[in-house]
Amino acid sequence: MPDLLITGEIHTLAPPGSPLPPRVEALGIRDGRIVTWGSPGWVRAELGCRVQEIALPGTVFPGFTDSHVHVLWAGRRADRCDLSGVRSVAEIVQKLRAFAVDHRGWIEADAEFEAIDLAERRLPSRHDLDQACPGRSVVLDRKGHDAIVSTPVLEAAGITATTKDPTGGRIERDSTGAPTGLLIEHPAVDLARNVQPEPDLATRMRWIELGQAELLGLGITTAMDPAVSLAELPAWVESVRSGRRKQRSVIMPRADDSLGADEIASALADSGIQELDPGWLRAGPTKLFLDGGGSLGTAWRSQPWPGTENDHGNQSITLETLRAHCSAELQGRGVGVHAVGDAAIDAVLDVLEVLNWAGNQPYRGTGFHIIHGYLSPSRAALTRAAHLGVALSAHPALQWAFGPALIDRLGEDEAAVANPLRAWLDAGVLVGGGSDGPGPSMSPLFGMWQARTRMVRDRETPLGPDQAITPAEAMAMFTTGAATITGGRGHLFPRGPADLVALDVDPLTATDDELYQAKVLNPVLDGTAL
Repeated sequence: MPDLLITGEIHTLAPPGSPLPPRVEALGIRDGRIVTWGSPGWVRAELGCRVQEIALPGTVFPGFTDSHVHVLWAGRRADRCDLSGVRSVAEIVQKLRAFAVDHRGWIEADAEFEAIDLAERRLPSRHDLDQACPGRSVVLDRKGHDAIVSTPVLEAAGITATTKDPTGGRIERDSTGAPTGLLIEHPAVDLARNVQPEPDLATRMRWIELGQAELLGLGITTAMDPAVSLAELPAWVESVRSGRRKQRSVIMPRADDSLGADEIASALADSGIQELDPGWLRAGPTKLFLDGGGSLGTAWRSQPWPGTENDHGNQSITLETLRAHCSAELQGRGVGVHAVGDAAIDAVLDVLEVLNWAGNQPYRGTGFHIIHGYLSPSRAALTRAAHLGVALSAHPALQWAFGPALIDRLGEDEAAVANPLRAWLDAGVLVGGGSDGPGPSMSPLFGMWQARTRMVRDRETPLGPDQAITPAEAMAMFTTGAATITGGRGHLFPRGPADLVALDVDPLTATDDELYQAKVLNPVLDGTAL
């Protein structure tokens, strides 16, 4: 294939001292790699006679990286009932009933709504799902943490009034003790998932392909999927072997109290992922869920949740499990820990501090990172994270989505300091951007806008504007910051991949309003404009 000459207003984001200057007019690409740069004439002469020229419009940056986006789940939405924007339980029943007419088997939907979003001011129950789809197995997925299921699912799982809550999870019950259908946190949800038929290989590969295509259209050339089950590993591997991959991917194998580090290592070895080009697919840090969510009222807090006597939230795994996985990966892939509440954040730092304190920032660049970390982390926690070199994967679009629910649960003052990006950065912590989509917007441009403005849905004024960050910091979150967490660079460099994104604005100089309306014009993956 011919060499490529890519021209445009190109920002390299290269650090000081790099051979590449901060901005160039042209790049020379050979076999998907950057081999020369400078003026168009210089690059054309360097490449030689067989050159294909591509003029990119707008402003060009390195392709975006998302450090935390559920790629497979994004593609899975194509097979689920769409409940986005619903405003009542009655509307949910209506949409599920219509969907069930043309769909066999289990019926699933993503339930991104909160009780305060619905006219009835309550979540649907199993009785509502039974009314919508009589005799059918229905699962409403609550942000990858909780689930609302129909009566046939409860019966298949053997969940009754006498079923004990599993460790780290809870079965919600009505006044008679009967299950309502709401299963809280992974250990409880797994009771239902264990009786659900597994998707086949082809279905999972299709979901990955659809998710990657959607993300690439948003300018994301590299994404880390943060909750990959061992059953999903073959689909990821085969997507690369078969040439169906549409994006560079890092996958985080999910572990819990029942799945140890040795089992994960064995599954990764058996999957054949090490035989693939790591530039296209590789195993990233192990994923652990230590607590629940802020908007769900299950994050692990040092203080009880308002309106409760002694409910500090949910601890989803034991500290022994956390220590075991972190210890096993000290010289390996690292561990990413979902820790939302301040007590969960402190627990992660306690474990890491004991396991490895070998001078300043022993964990920097190792894959160890806190995921979310948004609910009132203490100043001491921020300082400890910086000294340890533990990174943060933060998700501005998630704050846009959960802001109203957080205000409802905690009050405006505490909700305003949630997702304190300014404080994390000022403490010296490396912050990488992500979306935690699907659900929240998966667009990095939207994430940058929210991080700069602190706007949340259904509200006309910013929530916690003193935690806003600068345009340059917002750009770094979704390039160099996110890339560092996923094991990449996020800037252009000699012999590096020619992954670019052309935008109709320059996010470094655009106003907030201009950024909100910005669009991706052309993503470029491995030197191929798409």
